[in-house]
Amino acid sequence: MCGICGMFEKEDRAPDGAVLDRMLEKIAHRGPDGVKKTVAGSVGLGFSRLSFIDLAGGMQPLENEDGTLHLAVNGEVFNYQELRRALLARGHRFRSETDVEVILHLYEEYGTDFLSLLNGQFAIALYDEKKRQLLLARDAMGICPLFYTVLDGTLVFASEIKAILEYPGVPRQLNLAAVDQLMNFPGVVSPVTFFKGVHALAPGQMLLQRSGKEARVETWWDLSFPEEEEDKGEAYYTERLRVLLKEAIDRRLVADVPIGFYVSGGLDSSVVACMIGKYLLNSAYSFSAEIGEGELDESAFQAMVRETVHSHHYAVKVAEEEIWENLTRVIYHAESAVKESYDVAAFLLSGLVQASPAKAVLTGQGSDEQLCGYVGYMLDRFRLMQKGQMTPEEQALNEKLWGDPYFRYERNHPEIRKVHRRLYSKELAGELDSFSALNQSPVNVERLKGLSSQKRRSYIDCKLRLGDHLLIEHGDHMFFSHSVEGRHPFLDPEVVRFITTIPDRYKLNGANEKYILKKAGEGIVPEPILKRRKFPFQAPGMSAMVKKSAPGMAFLDESLIKKYGVFDPAFIEQMKRDYAVDGFKLMGAYEIDYLMIALTVTILCETFGLSV
Repeated sequence: MCGICGMFEKEDRAPDGAVLDRMLEKIAHRGPDGVKKTVAGSVGLGFSRLSFIDLAGGMQPLENEDGTLHLAVNGEVFNYQELRRALLARGHRFRSETDVEVILHLYEEYGTDFLSLLNGQFAIALYDEKKRQLLLARDAMGICPLFYTVLDGTLVFASEIKAILEYPGVPRQLNLAAVDQLMNFPGVVSPVTFFKGVHALAPGQMLLQRSGKEARVETWWDLSFPEEEEDKGEAYYTERLRVLLKEAIDRRLVADVPIGFYVSGGLDSSVVACMIGKYLLNSAYSFSAEIGEGELDESAFQAMVRETVHSHHYAVKVAEEEIWENLTRVIYHAESAVKESYDVAAFLLSGLVQASPAKAVLTGQGSDEQLCGYVGYMLDRFRLMQKGQMTPEEQALNEKLWGDPYFRYERNHPEIRKVHRRLYSKELAGELDSFSALNQSPVNVERLKGLSSQKRRSYIDCKLRLGDHLLIEHGDHMFFSHSVEGRHPFLDPEVVRFITTIPDRYKLNGANEKYILKKAGEGIVPEPILKRRKFPFQAPGMSAMVKKSAPGMAFLDESLIKKYGVFDPAFIEQMKRDYAVDGFKLMGAYEIDYLMIALTVTILCETFGLSV
C-alpha cells in the first residue's frame, strides 16, 4: 500500500513537477519507504511507497514493456501469483516481482475489463500514452480511497484530499451537502466529500478521461444478490464460509514484511485472529485498544483471544484525556467531521502498530454489514407491525430514499429535521433545501427492488456505513496516519460473493445475529465470545468533554461558531448547558451527538482554512 497522486493537464500542457512534489509531501505518511514521480506528456503520476512485496524492485510508477503504459497503485493484488503465471504463459515480460505489475499486462490483454479479475484492494491510476487516456479505479468494496477534482479542464487526483489542495487554484470551501449527510447518515457517501468541488470515486467505480475530453465515471462492479436458490443446509454454508475465510486470511498474510491482526474482543476480529492461530501460524503480532468501562470493557475477551493464538501482543489503554488531546490531529487525517470520538481510538491503535515490527494488520471489518450484525436488522422484523404509526411524510421520504415507504434506515428523518433546523444558523436553515442530503437517495434505489428487508439493509449498510465511513474516514485514513495498512478478509471478493448466496435465516436466526459466522467459529473461537451479546463500540462523547471543560471546547466558542455561520450560536450554547447537567448521557449509537458534529466541523474548517 501507499499513496498516489497526479494530474492530467489540459491542452497537452506539461505537469508542474514542483506541484507534484508538494502533493507527495502531503501524503508522505502513507509511504515512508520512498517516493517517485513520472511525467508522460500531459500526465504526472506521484507515488509514496509503503513496501510489502519485492522490497528492492517494486517501486512505482511502473511501465509496461514498451513504456507506453504508466501505473501507480495504492493497494494489493492478492491473487497476483496465479495472474502472473497466466500472463507469462501468454508471453508477457515482467520487470519486477511486485504484485501490482500484473495490472499493466492485464490491461494490455483485457482493457478495463481486467478489474473484475483482481482479488484485492486498490486505487489505480493508469495512463495509456497510445490512447492518451487516464484510468482511475477504486476496488469493489471501497477499501482504498481515491479523490479527484476537475479544475478548468485539468483532472487532479490523490489518495487524500490534502494533496489535491496543493494544486494551484483548488478552492478551500466547506461542502454543506457533506455536513447534512453527516447529520442524517452514518457519514458522507461517495461522491460527496467535505470539500466543495472535490469528489470521491465510489466503491466499484472507474473514471476515464481522454485528452481534450470530459471525464466520465462508470460503475464496473456493484453488490448484487442472486435469486434464491435451493437451501443447501446449515452445515454446507457453515463449512463453506469457514473455508473461504481461511483462504481469504491466508491471501492477506502474504508479504515480505511482518503482518499482524487486531483483537477487539468481538466476534469478527476474533474469528480472524483465531483462524490465524489455529490454521496459519505465521503471524505473531496482535494489537488491541482498551476503552470503555463495566459491561463495555472488552479487555477480558481480548485476553481470551491472545491466550488462544499465543500472539506477541501490544495493547493501548485509551484514556479519555487522549481522546480530546488527539482530536484535532484525527480530523486532519480523516479529512472529515465526525459524530463519534472513536476515530481517535483507531488513530492511537495504528500508532501502536507503527511501534511494532508489523506493517499491516488484518481486521474483522465488513462482517456486520453482510451478516446482519446491527440492531436494525432485528428492528426490521417488528417495524411492519408498526407501519401505521409512520406519518405520510415519513412514508414518502422512505420511499424516495430507500425504495420502500415502511423501511426506516436508522432515523425518522422528518422528525430529526426539526432539530436540524434549530442547529443550523438561521441563514442556512432557510437555504436547507439547496444542500439537503434528503433531496435524493444516496444509493441506486433500482438496486433495492425486490430485495428482502435484510438484503435491502445490507446493501444500504455497505454503501452508507462501510464504503466511506468505516473503510476510509475511520479505516484507511486512521491506518495511514501512522503508515500502516489495513486488510479485511470479510471483504475478499470470493467471501462477499458467497455471503450473498446464504439464505437470510442463517444470517439472522431469530434474534441471533451473524448466526452462520458463529457456527463457523465453533471449535476455533473461545465459546464465551461466540455466546456474548454484541455491543457497539463506544468512546466518550461530547457530554464528557463538556463536563470536564476539555481543551477542545475552544472550538465551540461563540466567536468561531459565528465566524463560519454554519450553526446557530444560541442553540450551541443551549446544548452545552444541557450536556453539562449531571446525569446527562446520549444513548450511544442511538442518539446523534450534534455537539460533536458542530465541534468537528469547526475543527475541519480551522485545520484546512475552509470558507463557507
